[in-house]
Amino acid sequence: MPENYSDSRRKFLGYAIGGIAGAITIGYAIPLASYLVKPSLAKSEEQWSLVGDISGLGTDQPKSFTFLSNVKLGWVEEKVEHDVWVVKKPDGTLTVFSPVCPHLGCGYRWNEQSGRFECPCHASVFSLDGKVLGGPAPRPLDTLPAKMEDGNLYVKYEKFRLGIATKVEA
Repeated sequence: MPENYSDSRRKFLGYAIGGIAGAITIGYAIPLASYLVKPSLAKSEEQWSLVGDISGLGTDQPKSFTFLSNVKLGWVEEKVEHDVWVVKKPDGTLTVFSPVCPHLGCGYRWNEQSGRFECPCHASVFSLDGKVLGGPAPRPLDTLPAKMEDGNLYVKYEKFRLGIATKVEA
């Protein structure tokens, strides 16, 4: 046999083995990478969180509630503290507001003297039902999904984009 035949055969076998090893590596690497990376890219999941018993809540008297919720972000699940404003209407229905001003994300407060929600950062003012009465706020206060079960209030906490006229989840 000629000498270059042996060399070309060795090269071919080397390339073939390298190609097979590369294909096996890629075959394992793609699913492994997606398994490791996909959860970190996924949106955080919020579940219904217990706010508590609101039987003592007065009609048209907003009250701030603080509660813990489980948030799953990728592989990590943690408890996060949230605040909400709850308003009980005369017909008994509840409105739950996000505590974040839709203008730039400041925390607003209820002013009992004026009977309005007021943001101290940029002077946005909101009515009891969340409508904008004044200031730079581009939309009404953001409401959150809420439900009552066995006398307890449950809320699904959500975050919304700031500074835009429409309510869009962030």
